[in-house]
Amino acid sequence: MDEKPRISVLVAAYNEEKDLPLCLDSIRSSDFAESKYELIVVDNNSTDKTAEIAKGYGARVIKEQKQGNTFAVSAGMKAAKGEIIAMTDADTIVDRTWLNEIDKLFQDERVVAATGTADILTRSKVFNRLSEFFYELFLHFNYLIGKPHLTGFNLIVRRSALEKIGGIDERFTMSPDVDLGIRIKREGKVVFSNKLKVITSFRRWEENPFKTLKVYLAGYIWTVWLRKPPPLGQKPVR
Repeated sequence: MDEKPRISVLVAAYNEEKDLPLCLDSIRSSDFAESKYELIVVDNNSTDKTAEIAKGYGARVIKEQKQGNTFAVSAGMKAAKGEIIAMTDADTIVDRTWLNEIDKLFQDERVVAATGTADILTRSKVFNRLSEFFYELFLHFNYLIGKPHLTGFNLIVRRSALEKIGGIDERFTMSPDVDLGIRIKREGKVVFSNKLKVITSFRRWEENPFKTLKVYLAGYIWTVWLRKPPPLGQKPVR
């Protein structure tokens, strides 16, 4: 691998031995040369075989003892060596072209961050299509009003721009990705591309839809409109 890879691929994980192999398989199956990217898995105090599985895929495993997604992501981004940091979730499968499309998009030096489309998997095909439609509609609305969103399962940032704004704001224990998109836009273009494709699970919503809606709605209001860290407790990376 080059001393400084073009892209650092980051996955933050907590007890993800079930879903992590599919995620890492999809990354390693990319049509982008392995010599041009590094794979980082942040193990956020897992008690299962998460770290062991990650090492089996040749990932650089970083331990983050402070519990919570924000801290795990922050640690991974600080450890990244690539010019571009591409992040996805452990329960997400990236498209074979994902890394190549990232590379092409970031040839434009004005682009400092990006997010993309997602196929959302639930038990209902109808609900899948509706979820995908409203997800993209929601993103386009926020880009239109000048509050560009980044989503953690399909998030890409230019490391130099990230460093200029001081990285992830660890006070945002909820919606740090959304806060990041809003802050980093002052450094350049934050874009949405339907060529950046992933497939992600809907497990958080299926387990407790009303509670999840309440939590995410509160996170959105506080982060986007009040511009303050949501007063919500930190949760493990799942």
